[in-house]
Amino acid sequence: MSVRVYWKRTPVSVHHSRRVVLESLILYLRNVHGMRKRSIVMEDKEEGGFLFFMYQPCDPRWINAWQESYQEEE
Repeated sequence: MSVRVYWKRTPVSVHHSRRVVLESLILYLRNVHGMRKRSIVMEDKEEGGFLFFMYQPCDPRWINAWQESYQEEE
């Protein structure tokens, strides 16, 4: 299952059923692209699973690149 990103929401939110997947994405965005402005991973009370918010611009290609490499590891 891939992460769900709500690009039209402000701030942008990122969702997945497993916390560890979002934590891996956060590490990738920080280490590879220098993204630091984001929330902690928290429970998604509306849809279930977990989510975090991004407070700075993020290129969708960054998340796509991470997903391709992460799926190989799962």
